Parts: sequence; structure tokens; C-alpha cells
Amino acid sequence: MPEKDELGAIALETLRGRVTKILPAQIRSCVEQLEEAQLWWRPNEQSNSVGNLVLHVSGSMRHYLCRAVGGFEYQRDRAAEFAERGPVPKEKLLSIFDETIEQAALTFDSLTPARLMAPSTEPNYYRVVFEDLFGVAIHLATHAGQIVYVTKMLKEGSLDELWIKTHRTLGGWRK
Repeated sequence: MPEKDELGAIALETLRGRVTKILPAQIRSCVEQLEEAQLWWRPNEQSNSVGNLVLHVSGSMRHYLCRAVGGFEYQRDRAAEFAERGPVPKEKLLSIFDETIEQAALTFDSLTPARLMAPSTEPNYYRVVFEDLFGVAIHLATHAGQIVYVTKMLKEGSLDELWIKTHRTLGGWRK
């Protein structure tokens, strides 16, 4: 059975892999598959486009992870994440997303297993930093799933075995 510090190290490694590698690779694969118009398609006005979801997860991660946990400067405009109707060019959208993931990786670089039990940076939501990180990972996974689903609807056959491929390639499964 792992010791407390070992478990903390495993938790950090696992969360880091999902937040900075596996889920971003899935989102990036989707964005790369879609044409500009498809990035901004929405089934109705109450739904979000893939472009909106990419802006949203970028803004959310920068706010709750990079700013709150990592100490980076960031001023969020959540309403703008959803109000954008595009087309923001695919390259710009990916640039925003990639910069976010780079900051997220730097944030994880600064963390130690001992910090996981420190008081949450968002005490209205969570008790400890581990819950902050877990919340970010779950939020990212939820929206990654939406992005994958929309991409599969719009580009049949484009994401064959995406989940398995990204987990095997990026460390989700032991080799």
C-alpha cells in the first residue's frame, strides 16, 4: 500500500497527465479535424460551439488552476467565452488553448504532494488544493467529452479510438 507522500505523488502525476496531456490532446485532435465553420456550429442558441468550449476551458483553467493555484496573473471574462460567435481562426484558438496548457504544466511543476492538503484557493467550493485540482480535471473532462461528441457528429470516422490512443500514447496506461 502506498505511503501518504507516495499517494500524493501518484495523485499529482495522474492529474497532471490528464490536465496537461491526455485531455488536451483529445481536444486538440477535435479542433484540428474541424473546419472553421464547424468550430462555431451550434445546434441551437442555448448550446455552445466547440470554439466556445475551447475558450471556456481555457478561461476556466487559467482562472481556477493557473491563477488561483499557480499564482499567474489572469483577468477572466467568462461571459466573453460564451458570447463569441467566431470565427476566431483555428490557429488563434489553438494558440490560446496551448498557452493555457503550458501555464497549467508550469503550475503542476510548482506543486508538491504536501501542498495537496493545503487550504483550497476556492474555499466556497472546496476544502483543500487536491479538490481544486480534481475539480479542474473533472470540468476539463466534461467539456472534452462534449467536444469529442460534437466532432464525431460533424466528422464521421474522424476520431477512431481517440480515447485509447491518447491514453496509451500519453501515459494513461502503463506500457
